[in-house]
Amino acid sequence: MTANKFFLNTIFKSLKNGSSRVFVIAISILLGSAVCSAFVNVYLDIDQKVSRELKTYGANMIFAPANMSENDYISQSDFEALSLKIPSKNLLGSSGYIFTQANIGPTNAILMGVKFSDLKVVKPFLDLRDGALINLDFDDKNVLIGVDLAKQTGFKVGDTIEIRAIGANKGEKVKIKGIVASGDKEDALLIVSLNLAQKIAGKQDLINYAEAVVLGSFDEINNYAKQISTAEISAKPVAKISKTEGLILDKIKLLMAIISLVILLITSMCVNTTLSAILLSRSREIALLRAIGASKKNIVNLFGFETFSVAFLSALIGAILGYVLAQFIGYAVFKSAIDFRILSIFIAMILSLIFAAIAAFYPIKRALKNNMAEILRGE
Repeated sequence: MTANKFFLNTIFKSLKNGSSRVFVIAISILLGSAVCSAFVNVYLDIDQKVSRELKTYGANMIFAPANMSENDYISQSDFEALSLKIPSKNLLGSSGYIFTQANIGPTNAILMGVKFSDLKVVKPFLDLRDGALINLDFDDKNVLIGVDLAKQTGFKVGDTIEIRAIGANKGEKVKIKGIVASGDKEDALLIVSLNLAQKIAGKQDLINYAEAVVLGSFDEINNYAKQISTAEISAKPVAKISKTEGLILDKIKLLMAIISLVILLITSMCVNTTLSAILLSRSREIALLRAIGASKKNIVNLFGFETFSVAFLSALIGAILGYVLAQFIGYAVFKSAIDFRILSIFIAMILSLIFAAIAAFYPIKRALKNNMAEILRGE
């Protein structure tokens, strides 16, 4: 009991008298644990967050006629029925497209019929240059015009034009609501509602193809495509987008793991350097303890317990603060919260304690090799 009391009293006085250096160790471990905990939380949540973020690059699944050589169209209602088979939480948006040539005023143009409500989801790079976008799918009175077509025809926002099928005497009057640009084919098209384009083309309930934005890995999207494809409609993932997403995710995860490792190594170096200084300043104390009968094991237990108590408390506080740091990262990068995982607390603490133990091992071992007689000479 007396030995235990002496042991605890020595630890208490050591932590109290060396508070400034102990504080450096505590802060180093706390920061390392916080960063590790934050990155573990983000790492475990990153698949969903980055996957959703990358979906802003456009559609990653396409629906087209199963036999292109025999048929240029698919049924819009059949496509919509197939898209319902994709879990609603994974389907961010979809649209069918139909293209037809028509007269607009004194010139000809190609019309693109789309689902306006999901236009910015499937065509995220469509930039509004003037006017406003259209949000209602059944708006047959307003259209968008590509920037190149607008320059060619001289039409501007607010103009009313008549759209007529080739060879028809009567058409539909519409108003140009916005001028858009994408750097692609849309720049030369007149974008109208799907219903209006089908009416002018005389192709009710028909579309040329469709696109969808689906959450999930390439394999998951590929499985969805195989399950919903029919004899008339072929669903396929856009491999370039879906596979690139997986590569980006892997690289981000690797980067986060490397950063966490570097932070922990820096933490370990701080602990090692500071603990070496502490043990150097306490070399006479260690020699005196040895002189009055303390074994090397007692010394290891004494300084090991001091280091462990500081490291454990710092790692625990750091792991909890790491969740707060994860929220800052989540809102700064993904504009949404990061889910809390209790696993992050254990991983951060275990890694922090392992690196702290490695950092403490050599200073303690070196301190025990000192010549006690020389240190105590003159005392």
